Amino acid sequence: MLFNVVYGMLSLITWSAFAFKLRDLARDWRNKELQRLCLAIATFAAPFGFATPAVYVRVDALFGTPNITSLIIYTTVEVCLTSFLALLVSWSSAQSKVRLRHRLILGYAIATVTTNWVLFFLGGATDASHALDFDVHYAKTAYIWEFLLVHQTLFTVSMIGLIRLCWRYSKIVGQPWLRRGLRIVTVGAVTGLGYCLPKVISLIWDKLGISPLGFVNSVVAPMFASISAALFAVGFTMPAWGVGLGRAMAWMSDYRTFHRRYPLWQAITRAFPEVVLVAPPASRRELARDLRFFLSRQVIEILDGEMRLRPHYDPEISRMTREVAANQNITGDEADAVAEAAHIAAALQARSTGHEASGGNGTDFDDAANGDLNKEGARLTRVADAFNTSAVIPAVLKRLLSAKTDA
Repeated sequence: MLFNVVYGMLSLITWSAFAFKLRDLARDWRNKELQRLCLAIATFAAPFGFATPAVYVRVDALFGTPNITSLIIYTTVEVCLTSFLALLVSWSSAQSKVRLRHRLILGYAIATVTTNWVLFFLGGATDASHALDFDVHYAKTAYIWEFLLVHQTLFTVSMIGLIRLCWRYSKIVGQPWLRRGLRIVTVGAVTGLGYCLPKVISLIWDKLGISPLGFVNSVVAPMFASISAALFAVGFTMPAWGVGLGRAMAWMSDYRTFHRRYPLWQAITRAFPEVVLVAPPASRRELARDLRFFLSRQVIEILDGEMRLRPHYDPEISRMTREVAANQNITGDEADAVAEAAHIAAALQARSTGHEASGGNGTDFDDAANGDLNKEGARLTRVADAFNTSAVIPAVLKRLLSAKTDA
């Protein structure tokens, strides 16, 4: 039951990755790298469907040959791994060496697949279906031992090759999502060694006696292969879907930023409604449709309000705010944001009561943004957070109120 669920889920994940890349191939069907990637993902997805015990026995029954499904699984894995290697060679090798290396990889793949088909039928491993323990059950069977060793040798060589190529290429590639994908594939290849190395050790041990790794072979090693396959599916497709994910995450960040700054914008525009040249979005749908535009307008309108308030900033507020902030271990940019927020809150409060100060620009703020709207936006987000949530602001306003009452 466990393997039906695990292999079924991994089949769904990897076929989903294949469908995702197939869409790209449909747009550029002559692209050889996309062809290799689609072939690699499809041949890695297929074994998990075939290896599901319920499917395994049905495929055997369909062909009328017990364990023919194992031969299909091993063949697709061999094609998959050599496709991955060929793809990485295309990405990481000098153009003058790519063709020769592709021919070597192709030759090794053809030799391995052909040899294993011959060995499988010579071995006659067709007495009954063994969906979960084919290699353990036939480990000492003539020709099947060689069949398994040839396969595991290719698997091991492929994992080592992928580790070497992916890690080396990830250090020099510029695109962040491609770099992340290659590192995930590297982890997948390391995990893949957890599948093939115990298999090779067990095969050699079985030649000398009875291997104690039967459970590892039939249960633990396939789980390593499953994890490796999932990591490969994620890693090799990440450069494509990662860009879209990055855009979605940036959009969600912008959406949250708009709402984080909204209370500050609202307080300023209530005091200075003339700074609002474009009406704010009337609905979430309108905001979502023109988010970048409304973000820019929000920054500009807050800045316009700030410009009107700054002549009324009181230098004493800056000193008082930084003193309270220091007592709460608030320093650096956060302290600057709190001080600015305190000035805004105090100036707005004074304006609402008709007691505007005339400090005459007596503040200690630097225009580090130098007119850069993105930097201004980041600064105002920090100021808005302080304006909305900092405990320093009400403490400063209370002290100001007490000072005025005493006066």
